[in-house]
Amino acid sequence: MRAGMDSVEAAASVQTRPWTDDLKVCPHTGVGEATNQAYRNDGSRIEEYKSRDKKCLCMVEDTLLYAIYSGHNGVRVADFALQKMAADLLLGQLNGRSTDEAVMDVIRQAFHAVEKGYIDSIDLELATRTDLQLQLTDIDLRQYQYSPEVNNVLQKLDKIKNELAVGCSAVLALIYQSKLYIGNIGNCRALLCKTDEFDTLTVTQLSVDHNLYNEEEVLRLFRLGLEAQNFENRPLYSTRCIGNYLGKNGYKDCDFLSDASSEPVIFQPEIVGSVPITSACKFLVLMSSGLCRALHDLYPGDTSYGNRNLVQMIAEEFQAQSTLAGVAQSVVHRVVQLHHDAFMQQVDEGGGKATAFSNRDDITLLIRNFDYPLPNAFNNRKISNQSNTSTSFTSPSTTITNAAPANQSPGNETDCAGLGTMVSVCSTEQTENDNFKKPLEPVKSYVDFSDYYRRVAEARKLGKLPPNIDFD
Repeated sequence: MRAGMDSVEAAASVQTRPWTDDLKVCPHTGVGEATNQAYRNDGSRIEEYKSRDKKCLCMVEDTLLYAIYSGHNGVRVADFALQKMAADLLLGQLNGRSTDEAVMDVIRQAFHAVEKGYIDSIDLELATRTDLQLQLTDIDLRQYQYSPEVNNVLQKLDKIKNELAVGCSAVLALIYQSKLYIGNIGNCRALLCKTDEFDTLTVTQLSVDHNLYNEEEVLRLFRLGLEAQNFENRPLYSTRCIGNYLGKNGYKDCDFLSDASSEPVIFQPEIVGSVPITSACKFLVLMSSGLCRALHDLYPGDTSYGNRNLVQMIAEEFQAQSTLAGVAQSVVHRVVQLHHDAFMQQVDEGGGKATAFSNRDDITLLIRNFDYPLPNAFNNRKISNQSNTSTSFTSPSTTITNAAPANQSPGNETDCAGLGTMVSVCSTEQTENDNFKKPLEPVKSYVDFSDYYRRVAEARKLGKLPPNIDFD
């Protein structure tokens, strides 16, 4: 059995290049990223582990797939889901699927294939765990409880349990036949920003947060015999996820989940579709679980408040940056700095000791632009310089005018109607006709001719001006 474990560890140590790296990347997408950090009271920061976020922004012919996978306790499930999900959605499975129900069924099957495929891949770990548990039953623990043999077995068992606790949250957006479909499980998030008939930007959360901030998920756990105190300082990253065998079939071996009457962590994704992509659609936002958590730390309470603040930052960076990647990365930098500043503020207010949060998870932000102006883009500047006419862009400043619920009821497949958050857009754009109506103002000279006029005056006084030239 040890030889089997050695082979697993060796395989895990080999970093293979995802096949999805060879797919065409969508050019209308920008991604911003930041690795996790643990905070110290003196303000310094340190990375706790290698990034567990994975992303996909691929296109195969007219099918586009965008996704974020946020790993919990490790990256193995996120890696597996990244490659398996793309294989199950981009290699012809959608051919001939013309109805929304058919497309949504393909997405649902892809989620289930990823879950089943991963559970099948951990057979060796499950067999090893069973073998170690049998070894413990053959040892008289009362006699050997402090022996190296027992400690060795217990350490191996703990390592296996940690492997079995690895899972991931996922959110994906599929664009097929000019329609948008969303699938999510766990606590990653999807937002769609559109303009209404009044040219007001609306923010709609299309995904459902499966975590302890969702009252319906908390109620579900309560019905299973688990109360809030069960999760104090416990790593229940999400109440639904891909993987995490220990929170599902193996929950009786998890100390803070063992009292549940049935599986507390479940596999049940949400599928939303379809949303027609019209001229009103401005941009799509996908957020990792770490970004969602950071927004909750900064703006506790209603998730729509954090969503609105994030979208406002995105709208501002659209006006300041020249690329979509620059927009996404600048927003991530702002969230990272705000989060650290909030930590330092609570340190100052707590007399040198922080209480609310002391770290930040990996952050990934994916922005898919549909029709939102990027005035400083290189192509725009080039066109403006080469043209005799000026090109103007809307420069929106976003202010909140209304709030709406962010979460849908878990377990239902719904559309996005009635879930909008209103953000006003104040346009400073002017038409060419308006510009022509303005009176022309004299252009101020940018060359100083005073020395020229002085020399002409001196030459005239001395009678040395050249003949037949009018210097007036």
